[in-house]
Amino acid sequence: MLLHILVIVCLIHSIDSSVRTIDDCQLLIVGGTTSALGAIITASKFLKGNVCVLEPTDWIGGQLSAELLSAPDFAFHTVKDKDTNYTLNVGSIDRQMNNQNPLFAKMLAVLGDTGRCWVSPKCSIPNLFHSEAIVPELNNTRIFYNTVIKRINKDASGRRIIQIEAIQRTSIQSSTERCRFLSEELPDWYSPIDSAWFTKTQLLFTNMVYVMEGSSWGEVLVLSNASYLQGLMERFDGDTSGVGDSTCGQSFTFDFLQQLRETPADEPPNPLPEPTGGANYTFQSLTWERIWTYRRVNTSAPNADTVAANDITIQNWSGGNDYRKEFFFLSLSDAQHQRDTNQWQGGVNLDAIQNAERQAYGYHYWYRKNSPAQWANRTVLVRSVPAAGTCHGLAKMPYLRESRRSIGVGEFLMNITTISGHARDLHGYIFEDRLCIGAYDVDVHPMQQCTYPSYMNEYYPILPYYVPLRAMTNRDVDNLIVIGKTMAQSFLVNSATRLHPVEFSIGQAAGVVGAYAVQNKLSKTADMLEEAHLKRVQTLVKIYTPMSWTIHGTRYPDD
Repeated sequence: MLLHILVIVCLIHSIDSSVRTIDDCQLLIVGGTTSALGAIITASKFLKGNVCVLEPTDWIGGQLSAELLSAPDFAFHTVKDKDTNYTLNVGSIDRQMNNQNPLFAKMLAVLGDTGRCWVSPKCSIPNLFHSEAIVPELNNTRIFYNTVIKRINKDASGRRIIQIEAIQRTSIQSSTERCRFLSEELPDWYSPIDSAWFTKTQLLFTNMVYVMEGSSWGEVLVLSNASYLQGLMERFDGDTSGVGDSTCGQSFTFDFLQQLRETPADEPPNPLPEPTGGANYTFQSLTWERIWTYRRVNTSAPNADTVAANDITIQNWSGGNDYRKEFFFLSLSDAQHQRDTNQWQGGVNLDAIQNAERQAYGYHYWYRKNSPAQWANRTVLVRSVPAAGTCHGLAKMPYLRESRRSIGVGEFLMNITTISGHARDLHGYIFEDRLCIGAYDVDVHPMQQCTYPSYMNEYYPILPYYVPLRAMTNRDVDNLIVIGKTMAQSFLVNSATRLHPVEFSIGQAAGVVGAYAVQNKLSKTADMLEEAHLKRVQTLVKIYTPMSWTIHGTRYPDD
């Protein structure tokens, strides 16, 4: 009997000793999205080494890096009043330097517009943007790369996160030797057991004062049992009842790089089958050349109308590698089951991920086959770990247009009425608790075989808008700050706030929020809505990102 007890004690000690405890991350940012990048840069200026980020890959930056979309989307639209013909050029206003986030503009200027693309004023090669524009800004930051979260523990009240369990992986083989697609590799990320490809370290984060949901997939929301919405769960804009469809929403994409060779080049045959149910590819109303220059990131051509040998482009095309047949996320009940049975793997649909990979590969071969005679057999997929981040050429992470979305304190959701209106209004609703600004049109990439509520198909004239602190809260978890696509916002609002510049500005503002809450020992994110705290937070935020719009030479509001 004594021997059995000793064996059990030794086993427990062995298990405990295999877990590395980190107890000095006062602000823990989960996920390495574009928003999380902005947050850690700002928060680290206040908290130094006491702010940490858990990044699921080895390239922090989300859309800008691991998702291979270093051709950031700025607003491009105009709003016109029918009764007076008054027109507001939102795109022009958005691109004014005094309306842009200074650090984001600085990062874009590092490489400049090496691609002369037509979707963005600055298009550059993703790996170079990561190494030359992002990494230099990460001095004095603590980033746990290749790390995913597995479990969240809360206090007795159920309203505070007190522990986060995570798994960090270290490659055993070279990147070329472990050439697996994400759909094959993802379950391994979440397993604590060493595999043929990775050794694992179990991490236990304790003593966090605040946690920031900065993941692409909204995993903190699920694992902390916080209230959230996903997909088409709103019967009307701003509906928090959660009775709608959680298995339909926006399509998602695996981006990839292509290069145009000087002479014809052979390629291996497509190693992947078609996605389930087949695939249909189309140029839509554009030409092969126009799609090529759409998100081109490197060229010797003089302008966006010309294609040149040795060009490199990002493929992110709605008629090509957009995958529309299955939703990226599991239903709420399936995600909860995965969580409650200790089988957490992100709460995502692995079949959808696999089919999206097949969709992307099929599109590459279709696009190559349908090139003009001048460029026949010269389009190749960039299968390079240094350039694309993977040996198979698809992005490390899929490009998502939505995530799980928080429900804020007081049932708050940033809704479409706060960001839309008449052109003569000039700007959206000015929240008293505003923290940053943004501008982009409603942009929904619909899925096939999904029925969208009629209000989602209406036209909404989107004005330069403001993002409030309340959008960064959750009604159930007091020490949680939600940012980027996981904010408390409606489906339609997310479709206008999800783009690079807005996400980064939200992150910068949230970094101030998190640092202020830690330094001032506030117990709830919502405490900062009190006037005294709010004014101080807003004063600090203004140092890093604009909170007012300058339109036709006037600031709105002028404070």
